[in-house]
Amino acid sequence: MKLPVYVNGTEVARLRNGETFSYKASLDALQPISVMVKSGLSKREIVFVVDASKVCNIETGFPGGMLDLTLVSGGKIVPGTGMSARTKVNQKDLSVSYTMTQTLASDTIRLQWLEKGGTIMGMSYIGGLTYLSLNKPAFSMTGFGGQVMITASYLKFKVPENKPGIRSWSSAVLGYTLMDQFSSSTTKLKNIDPGLPIETEFSSTSMNVMLSLNGGYTIGLGKFKNETKWKGAALELTYRPSIVMTIPQEGETNVSFNATGFGFDINFNSFTSNAAKLAPKAQSKITLFILPPVKDMPLYINVGYGLTFYRKIGR
Repeated sequence: MKLPVYVNGTEVARLRNGETFSYKASLDALQPISVMVKSGLSKREIVFVVDASKVCNIETGFPGGMLDLTLVSGGKIVPGTGMSARTKVNQKDLSVSYTMTQTLASDTIRLQWLEKGGTIMGMSYIGGLTYLSLNKPAFSMTGFGGQVMITASYLKFKVPENKPGIRSWSSAVLGYTLMDQFSSSTTKLKNIDPGLPIETEFSSTSMNVMLSLNGGYTIGLGKFKNETKWKGAALELTYRPSIVMTIPQEGETNVSFNATGFGFDINFNSFTSNAAKLAPKAQSKITLFILPPVKDMPLYINVGYGLTFYRKIGR
């Protein structure tokens, strides 16, 4: 299989897996350059500016079976650009999954925060809808459900000074997560005896609401081995209490409180890696999954959408 390669929207080559290709053209180095590769229904795009050398090295691959495109050297990715889309068909159950991810412009705030520190606010919205249906001679069933989750976090990060001796850094997070799950189903039981036609219907509806607080603090101690490499240990403390409310179709509402969500961890990652765990990339994501009614499996359809973005707090 050959991968078509596009530069600024124009196809410039078709490469087999493992092949190399040199592309030379008169491009405006002051303008961002787009490179995109396609494999079947999947595609991956990166946008970058060229360094003074004006020579860039780019690699393609399939890590974990997913198409990837990486800028190795000679340029700098433009924050808030790039996208990926993937479609996969499972040959065993004939299910189809589709995922499209788009990096948002507010990712520049996150990148600057990782480099210089300070305080930012992150917001995340995730929603999904599910539908299923099964029709058999003796019974039929339909159902639908959904989930909405909202997460807000205040993130503070203190970057260590690159000086001799023991240098410390710290990160803190304070926020909450609100999640609402609901489901509804209807089941019909049929009597297949023509002389005694009986049909019984059952319906059920339920809703779960969860509110959890998220607090954490990490402090690291170590030394700089060179201008960019820091080596040391970090202690992370977290606390995540939660309230869960279950609302059935009939009966009393049940409310429970969990105040024991404590945790701690010691790791030897870099301070940017630790901070990056608190602040995932700003992006939008669309997912679609369809499972056809094969044998005893019901028709299952799930559509999801996610959005993560950041705002700068203070200077």
